[in-house]
Amino acid sequence: MSRWRVEPLRIALAPGEIALVRGAHAHLHETGARDAPALLPALDALLADTAWHAGSVEVVLSQHFVRHILTPPPGKALPPDEERALIVAGLREIYGEPAQTWVVRVHSQPPHTGLLGAAVDGAFARELDALLAKHGFRRIAIRPLVSLAARHAPRTVNGWWLLAEPGWLGVFGGTGGNWQHVAGFPVGDGWQATLPDLVARERDAAATELPAAVWLHSLGAGALDTSRTPGLRWHNLPHDARLRGARAWLTL
Repeated sequence: MSRWRVEPLRIALAPGEIALVRGAHAHLHETGARDAPALLPALDALLADTAWHAGSVEVVLSQHFVRHILTPPPGKALPPDEERALIVAGLREIYGEPAQTWVVRVHSQPPHTGLLGAAVDGAFARELDALLAKHGFRRIAIRPLVSLAARHAPRTVNGWWLLAEPGWLGVFGGTGGNWQHVAGFPVGDGWQATLPDLVARERDAAATELPAAVWLHSLGAGALDTSRTPGLRWHNLPHDARLRGARAWLTL
């Protein structure tokens, strides 16, 4: 590695937490702010420290701050603008008119499976982007935690992939390399004890029957005690149980 290379900065934003890592330098800032916009003043103050100055930055957003949706199958291939319109229409149906201004990322799939979308409040995304630009970052990437963690899921999920973080559980069902069921909801401290019921509920809600295999990925949510539900094959994906909260995401 060249001694002149400037290490990129990585930031994780979660309710009550801001984690920063650049090279060997790491910091976890805890705050009472729980929603995404309320974290920005603290992030602004943290970035005033020259230790975090870099040309590029990647920001990872908690599942708490991102809404995922799987559209009905469009039945035919769509151009990108029509894919986005279909995602926005689905979000608006669930969340109302505010969804019209959300920033949307689309994951294309074959026409018979539907489109997977991730959405973030537009005003927050613009404010975050402006804040990072103000601190001199020229290359800015803002990613949902799910998109980062998915790189460490099985290459082809035939069954269920569960992404756990403190206070939230994402549930993704797929087969043949395509996502066919998506859900996410807040969970309490005893979330592991409720997993059998949660998985059973989502299996019943899925439009198609999916294989009875579950891959469980805990990121900052502590050690796993995988439930041995009859009829399901459980797999724990590698994780560092010593890391809690948003700091765990920056090891991905």
